[in-house]
Amino acid sequence: METLFQTPAAQAALLAAAGALAFWLKDVPGLVVSWLKRFFISTLTLDSRDEFLFSALVEYMDAHPSLRQVNQFTARSVRQGTAYQSLEEDLRAGQAPRAYLSPGEGLHILWIDGRLVWIRRELQVTQSVFERISLSHFGRSSAFLSAFLQRAIDARAHRESDTLSVYIPNPFHGGDWMRARLGSRRPLASVVLKAGQAEALLGDLQRFYGAHERYAELGIPWRRGYLLYGPPGTGKTSLVTALASELHLNVCTLSLASPIVTDEKIHTLLAAVPQRSLLLIEDVDAFFRQRDAAHAQVKLSFSGFLNALDGVATQEGNVLFMTTNHAERLDEALIRAGRIDERVELGTCDEDQLRRLYLKFQPDEAAARAYAAENVGKAPSPAQVQGVLMRRFGAVRA
Repeated sequence: METLFQTPAAQAALLAAAGALAFWLKDVPGLVVSWLKRFFISTLTLDSRDEFLFSALVEYMDAHPSLRQVNQFTARSVRQGTAYQSLEEDLRAGQAPRAYLSPGEGLHILWIDGRLVWIRRELQVTQSVFERISLSHFGRSSAFLSAFLQRAIDARAHRESDTLSVYIPNPFHGGDWMRARLGSRRPLASVVLKAGQAEALLGDLQRFYGAHERYAELGIPWRRGYLLYGPPGTGKTSLVTALASELHLNVCTLSLASPIVTDEKIHTLLAAVPQRSLLLIEDVDAFFRQRDAAHAQVKLSFSGFLNALDGVATQEGNVLFMTTNHAERLDEALIRAGRIDERVELGTCDEDQLRRLYLKFQPDEAAARAYAAENVGKAPSPAQVQGVLMRRFGAVRA
């Protein structure tokens, strides 16, 4: 037998067999580790493409005392101003953004609620950039991680139950949106328009959101567009905010004069609008004159804007609101059917509007009728009337 294994052929066969065995066994450690993870470790993974869950987890981490044990953080800012205004106005009002801190990139091992948990945070770069967070612990039950995530969801829902999320284009990435601020939800009844206008728009939006299957049956893109036009101060922006509040939607406000809004980027922006959002483009007449850019700051071409509105990448289920003080200046191509489905004029106050605005500040029906009759011929805007009544009665209703 010893002589047999000393032959070159036998030695070659043994080497081949040993090599094959080694090749087969090389995957065993990885398989064992994978098996152990599957049966003895539970993991929860979220990434930033799910804006609500990811933000809820990050904000809950900021508030959780155990997660303050780490010494490497990632910061996310959330504006705290409740008015529909710019960052500069927020700062002047003393409402600086709040920084939410959560464990930074890499691996973190710590005790959370009496359990050993390790957290891994990674930055993923593919066609887009997003973050991924994984939480793991020993044990096969998902109850701990499910409960942890549910507490994060509940905390976020509680904080935002009376707030409105307002998004703007991300100035750093240029192709996605960032939440700029949280605003107070505004009751639709607080926007005093001509009788039935606000209710008609609300009903139209409710029917739209309930008609997804019908749009699909007809082969029509599930999108809707509105043009709100009228003099300044007639409630165009307030109406959009109130409708979003009533339906628990986001508001994404887009300025076509932003330097990051170009022919290349606008397609990406419209495709990335968060789900269940109203896209608001204010004063749309100010950006183009006879299909040319109105001023050098506008980097977007008129044809690029139209193509983006019609583009197949535009998410279905989104709603566009455009506002203007001068509807007569708009190119008909911009507001044709298919791009704009409803045109709503918000004009100066009629007698009934004046009466209801008065009652908003002072619940005196006889005085309200007298005020309305006295001012109906003066064609004031709702904003002008509200200013007068605030000075007369104060901002707090008697």
